[in-house]
Amino acid sequence: MIPRFVVCIPVFNNPTTIVAVIEGCLRESPHDVMVMDDGSEVSVESLYRKKHAQVDARLSFVRHAKNLGKGAALQTAFREAVRLGFTHLVAIDGDGQHDPADLVKMITAAELDPWGLIVGDRDMHTENVPGSSTFGKKFSNFWVRYQTNVGVADSQSGYRVYPLFFLQNMKFFCKRYDFEIEVLIRLIWKGVVVHNVKVSVKYFPKEMRVSHFKKWRDNFHITVANTFLTVVAMLREQTSPGRSSFAFAIGVFVGTTPIYGLHTAAIAALAFLLRLNFVYMFIGTQISIPPLVPFLVWGSEAIGSAVLRQDTHSAAAFGSAWIVGSLILGTILGIVGFVLMYMIKKQQGRKTNSRAWTGKNQNRAGIVFVRTIMKTFGLKFAYFFLYFIALYYVLFSLRTRRSFTEYWKTVRPQMGFTHRQLKMYQQVLIFAKTLVDRGYQRTHQGLVYEYDLDPSAEDFVKQLRTSDKGIVTIASHVGGWELAMTFFAKVPTGKKMLAVMRGIPGQFGHDSSKDRSKSDVIYFNLADNTILKLKDRLAQGQVIGMMGDRPVARSNEMRLFFGKLAVFDTTAIRIALACKCQIYFVFACKTGQTNYRVFTFAPPTGTAEQILGHYIQYLERVIDEYPEQWFNFFPFWSEAPRGL
Repeated sequence: MIPRFVVCIPVFNNPTTIVAVIEGCLRESPHDVMVMDDGSEVSVESLYRKKHAQVDARLSFVRHAKNLGKGAALQTAFREAVRLGFTHLVAIDGDGQHDPADLVKMITAAELDPWGLIVGDRDMHTENVPGSSTFGKKFSNFWVRYQTNVGVADSQSGYRVYPLFFLQNMKFFCKRYDFEIEVLIRLIWKGVVVHNVKVSVKYFPKEMRVSHFKKWRDNFHITVANTFLTVVAMLREQTSPGRSSFAFAIGVFVGTTPIYGLHTAAIAALAFLLRLNFVYMFIGTQISIPPLVPFLVWGSEAIGSAVLRQDTHSAAAFGSAWIVGSLILGTILGIVGFVLMYMIKKQQGRKTNSRAWTGKNQNRAGIVFVRTIMKTFGLKFAYFFLYFIALYYVLFSLRTRRSFTEYWKTVRPQMGFTHRQLKMYQQVLIFAKTLVDRGYQRTHQGLVYEYDLDPSAEDFVKQLRTSDKGIVTIASHVGGWELAMTFFAKVPTGKKMLAVMRGIPGQFGHDSSKDRSKSDVIYFNLADNTILKLKDRLAQGQVIGMMGDRPVARSNEMRLFFGKLAVFDTTAIRIALACKCQIYFVFACKTGQTNYRVFTFAPPTGTAEQILGHYIQYLERVIDEYPEQWFNFFPFWSEAPRGL
C-alpha cells in the first residue's frame, strides 16, 4: 500500500508562531499541508498571506467560524482529509512546540506500518519544561496503561500520525483537549498498534508562552473522559479466557463470603485494582442468590467448625466458623468456577473463529437441508425456505447487521432506519438465493439459468473465441460471479476457466475441483499455486478469474469508494500487467428467479493504480444499479483485512 499523507496544523490564536510552523512543514515535508484554523480571532490564512504573496499549491486552509475545541478541529480535519483521498493525517501543533524537522521520522514510521498509530514521544529533558507537563505526561501514561494494558510513551503528545481508515466511521464524545486521550484509547481498543517515535519539544519561557489550556475546565473534561474510559475498560470483554475466568472466580469467592450488601462494592474495588472485567466478577457473585444462601452458610459453617475444631453453639463461635469456612469454600468454588468458565470461553473462542469469514461454508446441516429440498421439490420450493433463513440472519447475526448497516450508511446515507432494515433483509435473501443458484447449477451439465448479455459481455465472448492469449478477469463479491464464470466456461473455445481462491486450503471440494479433466471451471487456492504457475496458465492462453474487492495479500491499495477509504487487492492487475494480458471486469447480477444479467468492462491500458481506479468506478456503477447484491459480510470501511 502506498500511503498518502497530509500534514495538519490545528491552531487557535497563535499569531506569533503559526506562520513559522507552516513554513517549516512546507520546507521539511513534500506532502500537502492543511491548516485547521479553529476560529482564531485573526484568520491564519490572512496572517500567512501578509507575509507570502503566493500560496504554495500544497497548502490549504480550513476554518471554523468559531472556536469549537482542538478535538472538534481534528475531527473536521479527519473528514476533510478523507474527502480528499488522503490515507494518513500527521497532526502537529501550531504553537511552535513541535519541530517540523521530525516529520520525516514520523512519516517513515507510518510507512513501515500503515495500519499503526504513530505517537511522538517528546523529550522532556530540555529547558523551560514546566513540572506540571512532566507530571501530566506520567500521570496520563499510567491511566492509558490501566485502560488498555498497552504502554504508550507519551499519551499527551499531539504530534501523531493518524490512520484515517479506522477513524472515518468512528463517533467521538470529546471535543477539546480530552479528545486526544479518547481517540488514543479507542484506537488501541480496536487493535491498532501504537508506535512511539522520539521527537524534540520546545517550551518557551513562561512570560512568552501562549496556552489555551483552561486549567479548571479542561482538567474537568479530561477527568470525566478518563473516568468514563476507565469504567468502559472495566466492563469490556477480555480477550484472554484466562483473565475472564479469573475475574469470574474472584466474583465467586467474594460472593461466598458473608459480607452481604457489600459484594458489589467489593468487586468494584477489586476490578479497579486488578484491572479485571467487572461484569464477569458480578456474575460470579450471583452464587449468593437467595436459594443458594442457606447451602453456602451451612457448608461454610461445617468446614469452619471442622477446621477450628470447635462447637458452634454460641453466636461468636458460629460467626468465626462461618468466616473461616467461607474463605475455604469460596476458594474451592472459585477454582471450580475458573475451570468451568475457562472451558466455556475456550469453546466460545472456537465458535467465534468458526463464525469469522474464512470462505468456508459453516452451517453444513442447513446446506444439506436446502440442497435436499432443492433436489426433491425444485428451486422454487427451496426459495420459500430462504425467506425464513434470511430473516433469522438479519435478526440474530450481529456481524451481518453491523457490516450491512455500515454498507447502507455509506452507499445510501440518506436512507432511514426502517428502510435500511428492509434493504438488509432483501440483501441477505438475494445472497441466499444466489448461493442456491450456484449449488443448483453445479448439479447440471448444461446452463440452468438464462443470461442477458450486455453488449460489453458480447465483446468478451468474442475475445474468448478468437484470442489465443491469456485473459485475467477481475470480479467482486457483487451478484453471482461464479455463475458468470460458469457461463463463459460454456462458450466453445477450448479455454479452461480457473477461479483463484486464496488462503483457504480445502475450501473447494465440489465436483469442479475433484474432476479437473471434465470441469468447466477449476477452483484452486493461491496457497497451493504460485504466481509463476498462474503465469504459465496465462501463457497457455487460459482464463484466470480473481477477486479485486477482498485483499488477502500484500498487494493492496487504499482508495476512496463511495466517498470513504476502502482497501482493494491489486494482485490480479499486477499479474495481468506482468504477463501483458487483457483485463476484464466481470459481473453477473440476479434479475429474476432464473435470470442473470452479465456485463464486463475492459479498462484502458495504464498503470496498476490507474486500472484500479477504473475498477472502483465501474464497481460503484454496478452497486448503484444493484445495491442489494453487495455480499461482503465484514465491515468493509472500518475493519482491516486479516494478515495485512
